[in-house]
Amino acid sequence: MSTATAAPEATICQAGLSSEHAELLREVHARAREVREALPAEQWPEALGRLVGYLRYEVLDQAVHEERLLFPLGTEGRHSDPRLAQLAQDHVRLRDLTDVLADRAGTGTAQGIPESLDALAATLEQHLSDEEDVLSGAAHAGVGAMRHPFRRHEWFPLTEGPVLDMDRLPLGFAVPAVVERLARMRVSERLEIRSRRPLEPLSLALARRGMSGDFGWSYLREGPEAWAAAITRRAPSE
Repeated sequence: MSTATAAPEATICQAGLSSEHAELLREVHARAREVREALPAEQWPEALGRLVGYLRYEVLDQAVHEERLLFPLGTEGRHSDPRLAQLAQDHVRLRDLTDVLADRAGTGTAQGIPESLDALAATLEQHLSDEEDVLSGAAHAGVGAMRHPFRRHEWFPLTEGPVLDMDRLPLGFAVPAVVERLARMRVSERLEIRSRRPLEPLSLALARRGMSGDFGWSYLREGPEAWAAAITRRAPSE
């Protein structure tokens, strides 16, 4: 491949990664700011839960697919780069920080949250900058294009809140999206699911993942034109 051909492709790729990263940082910073502003009040666990949900849905999911790109680059050969190991370590750090924040949200413990938010921001900003340098020649459409099933960023808000309308999501994405939302729920949290289609595919998906016993399930409406169910996250001992 000639230099003249490679340069435009690299530019397109870098632009794709930069766009993804700018969106990730903007959303993380906005949610972290909500947490900081809510710390003096009792509503901060809810704000922190929203941040943790976003980190798990977007940031950590992107890390999983990034690692699929890093693996072949890390094998022996001309593509090997010593910075790959640092990117992988960053993923571990981001997961650990997310778990710490999730624990604070679950226990209602505000101690150490500002410091964890600072560490999260610093780690994520440096990581995304390094990622652009390393992956600009490997991810032509950005890391997000490798997600399976493919998801669009604007779908995330549709899964948040106390009511989730499955009809607002693409048909092939709706069930996995609800399963992910349920997996992010805290103990005793309640979510109402609505759909114009029967909800059996959702209950089957939970069963396949061994999650059926994690939730209490009560039908609110059972067709024939609309279905709805109230789902509550159970404590592990229940």
